Parts: sequence; structure tokens; C-alpha cells
Amino acid sequence: MRIQSITIYPIKSLGPVHVQEAWVEPAGLRGDRRYMLVDAQHQFITQRTRPELTRFSIEQQEGGFLVKDLLSQSHKFLAHGLPLGSLLKVKIWDDEVLASEVLDDWSAWFSALLGEPCFLVLQDPAHIRSISEKYQTQGSQQSSFADALPILLSSEASFEAVAERLAEELNPLRFRVNVIVSGSEAFEEDTWAEIQIGESQNWKGAKPCARCSLVNVNPADGTKNDSTLRALASFRTFGNKVYFGQQFVPISMGKIQVGDPVRPIQMKDAVY
Repeated sequence: MRIQSITIYPIKSLGPVHVQEAWVEPAGLRGDRRYMLVDAQHQFITQRTRPELTRFSIEQQEGGFLVKDLLSQSHKFLAHGLPLGSLLKVKIWDDEVLASEVLDDWSAWFSALLGEPCFLVLQDPAHIRSISEKYQTQGSQQSSFADALPILLSSEASFEAVAERLAEELNPLRFRVNVIVSGSEAFEEDTWAEIQIGESQNWKGAKPCARCSLVNVNPADGTKNDSTLRALASFRTFGNKVYFGQQFVPISMGKIQVGDPVRPIQMKDAVY
């Protein structure tokens, strides 16, 4: 088995960036979901309720990311190391954490395009988002602005199994997975308690990922159709939840790249 693809999402719920390699940090893949949009009440903004966020594409460039609004063609360069403003107490699901507002008129830019007051924030290294003790490892006790744990992984075969039930082509970006693995059986990743990537990277298979209506949002145009979640639910519902992919927490830090071998070194019972 090998890594087939690696994807990061620099700003939560906005466009993907496909990379050939990534550095693994305690909060997940470097550059993944470190930024987030929040509304006037400092509640996180997501495609679940605002599918129009698919209008924003992100391109990795030297020194940062080019963020483009595909609707208006307006674009702005999000440079690494931009000046930061006040710490805001932001809420993501049940977590409240302090994050820094990004200056250089980023909040005003997004507010004007989305037609509502919002703020672009960056995770503050001094105020980590802690994860449940039962998921912590010797290398990580924190997460990014991901929905829950630092890294989301699935297999190519699992996507193919859903596409077969759907009876049409499936865009993997609907599931916003970080790492896709080739060469496994469908949903084999559910049983991986710990994996080794390459020669030195170890990740803990912490818990399966429960899915919601976000998978019904077409990442190409923001339209919604419930066929994807319905197809997934037809054979992946366990205990009133619908599962796809597994969330991992890094044990060791370092670099991963497309083509790296993936080897399970500890197994566990799946959710079903």
C-alpha cells in the first residue's frame, strides 16, 4: 500500500491544495486548516450551511497562498507571516479557542464578497486546541481547525465502493480527506490502530469519521444533492451514524510524500 495523494485545506471549508509532500506537525499536516473564517459571533463558517464557499480556490505559491473568488475573479495573496491583530475567542463545534485575526484587510475582503461580517483568523501557537486525552499520543495532544482530529485518511478502494453504490463518478473532494491510500481493500483503514508511513512516520488510528451533509456539496459549483450521503448511508450506517474514513493523530513528526509505503503495525476492530 502507498500514499496515492495528499491534500491540505489552508482555510477551513475553502478550496483544496494538492501537494506531493507535506510536513507532519502535532496539529496535522503543515498548512492544513490553520486558517478559518468566523462570523460576527465568532462561530466558524462551514460549507455545511454555506455551500457557496466552494467559490474560493486556493493556489500554493512561494511565500503563501493565492486565494481567488471564482465568482467575481477577485483575488488576494495570503502571505506567510502577515501581521496579526487581536486574539478572538472563536468557536468550532464544542471547542472555544483563542485565535488571531489576520490583518491586511482580509476580514474586510471576505466580508464584502460574502455579504456579511466575518473575520479570517489564524491558529495561535500559544493557545492550542486540545484533543481528548484518549486520542492523544506522545507526539500530539492538539488539532488544527479540522472538525475533530488532526489528519483524515481514507483508501482509494473505499471511494470506489461508494461510487459503485452511487452508480456515478464520485469526486473525492466531497469528503475533504488529507491522505488517500492505494492498494488496500475497501474500508480496511477502519481497522488500523497504528500505521507506519515510510521508514519513520507513525500515526495512531484514533476513530472513524462520522459524515454529515457536507458530502452532498459539489466542490465544483456548490450545488447540493443528497444522493452521496444517501448512497453512503445505505451500507455505512452503524449506531445511527454514517462513517467514511478514519481520523489519525501523529505519533512522530516528519515528512510524508506521495508514493510512500503505508504499513499497518497494529490492528483493531472496525466500527461494524
